[in-house]
Amino acid sequence: MDTQVIFAGAGPGAPDLLTLRCAKALAVADLVIYAGSLVNPEVLQHCRPKCRLVDSARIDLDEVIALIKEAVSWNQKVVRLHTGDPAMYGAISEQMNRLDELKIEYEIIPGVSSVFAAAAALKCEFTMPDLSQSLILTRTAGRTPMPDKETVANFAATGATLAFFLSAGNMENLTKELISGGKPPATPAAVVYRASWPNQKIIRGTLADIFVKVTAAGIRRQALLLVGEVLERSGSLSLLYDKHFSHGYRSQRSDEFFSGRCALYAMSKTGYAKALEIAGALNDAEIFIPERILAGSATVAAESSAKIPVKAFAAGKMDKLLAKTWDDFSGHIFIAATGIAVRKISPLLKHKTVDPAVLVCDENGAQIISLIGGHIGGANRLARKVAGITGGTAVITTATDVHNIIAFDELAARSGWEIKNPAQIKIFNAALLENERIDVLLPDGLFQEHYADMKNLREVAEVAEITAKLAVVFNPPANWQPEPGSETLLVLPKPESQCEN
Repeated sequence: MDTQVIFAGAGPGAPDLLTLRCAKALAVADLVIYAGSLVNPEVLQHCRPKCRLVDSARIDLDEVIALIKEAVSWNQKVVRLHTGDPAMYGAISEQMNRLDELKIEYEIIPGVSSVFAAAAALKCEFTMPDLSQSLILTRTAGRTPMPDKETVANFAATGATLAFFLSAGNMENLTKELISGGKPPATPAAVVYRASWPNQKIIRGTLADIFVKVTAAGIRRQALLLVGEVLERSGSLSLLYDKHFSHGYRSQRSDEFFSGRCALYAMSKTGYAKALEIAGALNDAEIFIPERILAGSATVAAESSAKIPVKAFAAGKMDKLLAKTWDDFSGHIFIAATGIAVRKISPLLKHKTVDPAVLVCDENGAQIISLIGGHIGGANRLARKVAGITGGTAVITTATDVHNIIAFDELAARSGWEIKNPAQIKIFNAALLENERIDVLLPDGLFQEHYADMKNLREVAEVAEITAKLAVVFNPPANWQPEPGSETLLVLPKPESQCEN
């Protein structure tokens, strides 16, 4: 934290809601200009004894800037401490503009806004399915006028959850305007006075009666009005934790299923950060980085707490590392140039039926390339999974995937089965692409799920019905032999000792 001037949010009031970064800034400050009684005095205990404390409620903008300018000239550190988050009604723009004119550098430390402390006090969520997916933070006009389009009636018409700052003294007019703007009088409303402070008060009601209740409680300032159906928590369930809902960190899609252990190799600090992002969403992952990156890394504690193993390798020792990890992991993800990955893995490749999944991901996570082990190794599925994590694009060049056809070896891998005669895979993938007739005997439902629209494929119920030259048979009867002259791909259940990927 080398910048001399810092604008920081002191949070809503409770001293333990102060951010660690703000506490650190206060601990080294020579001058703290704080927002008077709106800042809990306990927060200022983070300041060292020799720190100069100035209450900004007693001075104007020119005096604030003069104090900062003088402190900077003496090479002192300054914290301009606002309440909540300084971006919300903090009046920091005019201060920053003046500092820009003076060529004085500054940075901003965010704080916990009182609106979120109020939500916590009310035990509510501002966004709920079917009720509201938006939150409007606003105020009513006072000595600071509101822009013409930002009227209470306009906000009321949106249906969004509404949070009004600096409006407790105008509660009667505010509730009337909300009702005239289209909000039903029975709309839930709540007022939170001094959220998170020891003397916090919560008043619940509706737009029809909240003013009366607030008046009876003697609340005229330092309170937030929240309006919306979300206050009753009556919305539908979120999809986020639905067991059938897929996202980058919990995919339920079969074309993204990959359960094996993954090794990630990062060659730079940026790549290391991306590897941490990806590894955190995988079932079982380990990161390998050069010693020069690990040394002094500020993120080591973070990934250690997240239980993501990180190991360093010495310069020039990556080949030796790969020789050791190659068979220990089901997937290998290189956060590096494709050329590096190709050169490093080429001596280790054996056959498509046994090679692990190998991906290459750029440092931004924009392109995730399935390099080796597309179907049986699961690289195509892993690429899609990683793309879901990074928001990037899975780059898959396997011909069947390009044409949106699930190859039989891919289906076997997804189903946890194995190909008994893998030499036939190439023949059958070519037949799928050339629309040749194939008789298919699959477990219940798989044909209808994946191949019902393919006119060249015919589902058979038993091996006696097979008449085509090409046939795929899942779980063939014991001692069954294909007809002479036919080509059959045999798929068997994996032994219990074997695991997916």
